[in-house]
Amino acid sequence: MTSSKSWALVVAGYCILAVAMLAFLTINGVSSTAAGTITTATLIGLGLLLPAAGTLEMARHMDPPHGSARKGLLSLSLTGLLIGLVVSFAASSLSGHLVSAVFIVLGGASGLAGAIFIAKQARARQLVAGAALIAIGAALIPASNIALFAYLISDMGKSIYQDIGAALAACGSVVAAYSFFVLRSRAKAPAVSRS
Repeated sequence: MTSSKSWALVVAGYCILAVAMLAFLTINGVSSTAAGTITTATLIGLGLLLPAAGTLEMARHMDPPHGSARKGLLSLSLTGLLIGLVVSFAASSLSGHLVSAVFIVLGGASGLAGAIFIAKQARARQLVAGAALIAIGAALIPASNIALFAYLISDMGKSIYQDIGAALAACGSVVAAYSFFVLRSRAKAPAVSRS
């Protein structure tokens, strides 16, 4: 796999994640068909696995150990978010949603740390905003389930908070895709020397 394919995987993955979160918005709170749920879950899986694979591949092309550590944190983050969201969708108890929240919080924190490291070196502050929006949006999904189990919100309130979370994650995915697109174009641009 070449470096350009790695960049394409990351950008495409974040774009798919944005579409997946929008699909989640359409089926959330509605008695949906199994096909809609499976399609949305597949899109979320692809939207998190493709950028994870792309960032791992990019880490191989970066100068060790800094490149590997930064990209590895993003990969770890996306994998943690995937596990957390899968557990959240499958959970039917408070303990399942708590486990989901732990994975999502740890994944979100590592993604934010990785984005901060990359942003410092590459001057891509928007990547930090994208990572934060994805983490906050993903965290709202199990948090609303936990609040429902604790009788803090109604079922309708749960759906509203999950929709807000999905919308935030979709916006974060678009910002992250744009960030990597800009970073890729900067990497391709010829260096200009100042005399």
